[in-house]
Amino acid sequence: MPDTALQDTHGRIIDYMRISVTDRCNFRCVYCMPKEGEPFIPHAEILSYEELLRICRITSQLGISRYKITGGEPLCRKDVVSFIKNLKSLPGVRKVTLTTNGALLGTFADRLAEAGVETVNVSLDSLTQRNFNAITRSAVPVKDILAAMAKAKARGLRIKINVVPLDDFNRDDLAGLARHAVENGYHIRFIELMPVGLGLEYAGTDQSIIRQMAEREFGPLTLIKERMGNGPAICYSVEGSSGSIGFISALSDKFCRTCNRVRLTSSGFLKTCLHHDVGINLRELLRGGVDDAQLEAAIRDAVAQKPMAHNFSRLPGMQKTALMHSIGG
Repeated sequence: MPDTALQDTHGRIIDYMRISVTDRCNFRCVYCMPKEGEPFIPHAEILSYEELLRICRITSQLGISRYKITGGEPLCRKDVVSFIKNLKSLPGVRKVTLTTNGALLGTFADRLAEAGVETVNVSLDSLTQRNFNAITRSAVPVKDILAAMAKAKARGLRIKINVVPLDDFNRDDLAGLARHAVENGYHIRFIELMPVGLGLEYAGTDQSIIRQMAEREFGPLTLIKERMGNGPAICYSVEGSSGSIGFISALSDKFCRTCNRVRLTSSGFLKTCLHHDVGINLRELLRGGVDDAQLEAAIRDAVAQKPMAHNFSRLPGMQKTALMHSIGG
C-alpha cells in the first residue's frame, strides 16, 4: 500500500471504488426504479471514459486497487468492455469486477474474460419466471440468464449471485436460489434490503430466517474466516461445494467500522457513503480545468470527510429521493 493511501479521519483505508458508468437499465426492479421509469441523465452530463480513466489513474496512485463497474446496467453502455480493459491496464489496479442483471451477459462473457474481469456479480432475485417478471418488470427468460452465467463460468469468470430477499416477492424462492448456487459452484449473497429510495416501500426478509433456511437445506454452515471479495459479506462454505453462501447485513450487522469503499456516480459525484449526500462533484472539477494535483487534493478532502456510519433511521427525505439506479448498485 502506498504511503499516499487514502484514509478518512476515522482511520479507515479506502482501497475500493464502485463506478457507475450509466444510470440506464433494461430492467425496472421494484426496489430500484419506478415502473414507468425515470428521466435519465442527459448524455452530456455522464462522465466520458476518458474522464473516468483520469479519475481512476489518480485514485489508483492513492491506493485504490479494486474497482467494481456498475450501473444502472453497465453492459447497456457502448464500449464498456474497452473501458474495462483500459482500466485494468492502469498501474496499481489489481482487480476489476462487474455487477450486471445478466440479460446481456451471454453476449459479453467472452469479451469480459479477455478484458481481465475476474468476477461477475449477477443480480438474480428468483428462479421462478413469474416472480422474476414481477420483481424486474422484465420478460427476459430466467433460463437465458442461467445459461449466460454458465457460459461466463466456463470462460473462467467467478460467478456471484446477488439476491435481495423481499417478503412479498421471493421469500419462497430463496432456498432454490441457494441450491442452484451450491450445485454450480457459485457464490450467493443475500443482501439485506436497505431503506433507500423505493426500498422504503417493501419489507425485506430477516437474515436470520434465511440462515435457518440454508442450514435446513445444507446442514451446518462453516464460517469462511478469510475475506472473500471486496465487500462486507460474511460467508459460509457448504460441504461438497466450491461455492459459498454469504450475507450482507447493512442494518442488522452494521459494518460501517470496516467500510473501505467510495462510489462514483455516472454523473461524476464521488459519494463517500451510500446513506449520506456527502462527497464532491468531480465532473465540475474535471470540466473546469483543474490539474491532476488539484483533482487529487479534492478527492483526498472528500474521503477525509467520509461519515463514520450510516443511520438509516434518520434523514428520511434523503432516503426517499435517492434511487439506486442513479447512485450505482
